[in-house]
Amino acid sequence: MSPCMTDERSTTDIETLRYHLRERAKAFALNEIAPIADLHKQEKPPAELLRAFGTSGMTAIGLAPEYGGVGGDLRAMAQVGEVIAAVGGNLALSGAWMARQLCARLHIYGHGTGAQKKQYLPKLAAGDLTPCFAVSESGAGAHPKYLKTEAVRNGDHYVINGEKAYLTNGPISDLILLLAITEINQGKKKYSAFLVPRKTPGVKETAGVKIDFLRPSCHCSMQFTNVCVPVEALLGTDGDAFEKFSLPMRKVEDAISGANKAGAYRFQIKQLGQEAAHCNLDKEDMAELGSLAAASDGLSVLSYRAVELLDIDPIENAEAVEAATAAARDWIKSLQQRVEVFIGRMGITPSPKLAALTRDINKTTSIAGGAHAIRAERRARDLIK
Repeated sequence: MSPCMTDERSTTDIETLRYHLRERAKAFALNEIAPIADLHKQEKPPAELLRAFGTSGMTAIGLAPEYGGVGGDLRAMAQVGEVIAAVGGNLALSGAWMARQLCARLHIYGHGTGAQKKQYLPKLAAGDLTPCFAVSESGAGAHPKYLKTEAVRNGDHYVINGEKAYLTNGPISDLILLLAITEINQGKKKYSAFLVPRKTPGVKETAGVKIDFLRPSCHCSMQFTNVCVPVEALLGTDGDAFEKFSLPMRKVEDAISGANKAGAYRFQIKQLGQEAAHCNLDKEDMAELGSLAAASDGLSVLSYRAVELLDIDPIENAEAVEAATAAARDWIKSLQQRVEVFIGRMGITPSPKLAALTRDINKTTSIAGGAHAIRAERRARDLIK
């Protein structure tokens, strides 16, 4: 069964599970995230908060029960991510949580050997292990044509050399899922994925590009100098990792990120309503604020539909998922423009938390703008044929 497909159980059972996971996530976000007033200023998530993710069961979502998980599907993960952002008021944490859960579910659970699953998944489910996904490189992004990191087979080991950038959760990671070139055939690069424990000799964290938003989610670059890993560290089959890991990850990440942003927007509008309470709102202002509030539910429905399509059939529904996530991204971008106009017209000075969240939404919506534009052009060409 594909890791993107819904687990085989009755519809009632999985819907009940999603409900309980949402309620658990609400309690977690309310008790553990919301009370931290300066969270948006911190460079890394507090250690006690990271432990709380594990003890609350948030790190078990999306993993199978035989490995200590609770058996949630992608829809459950999307709903929990949305709740974390909506109740906790922090988009960065929902994104960092999503990144670690997708590494566990899509990659290790989806492509790992029995031994790899047994070794890593119980620790991931318990929150005792934090992974990061190392694909992008400085100056190349995630474009397969320009990536340079290599893994060369040497007997029963691979030797890895190169540098990766923009590693979400990199500074707090224990395990690196690394994409590297293992063959070049007639100029075409073939990639494989490897599980590299952070403490492996030759792995060195570097500062990388400074990201001045999405706090306390943390990022870094990493250098790999003659890093030696056994053949058993190969995750999945040799030579097809870009197609099986990077491309599917992007679609799922875009879809669940939409749910996270829907939650962040919900918190943003609730906070805006509180900060606009002292303003002299006329009927037009009230109508605009109400219209902005109504969009919260619309964004949730749209993002949830995209993830639902992935659960049903990620291959057959690929185009529909891409279209839904593109629509959600464009919608929230236009909503942010209206929010900014409303704030300016009312003369509101946003609180630090509202200002930080607004910045995070705007910044994350603009990430990978070139790739999104290319996809939009492709849809336009199909339309006018």
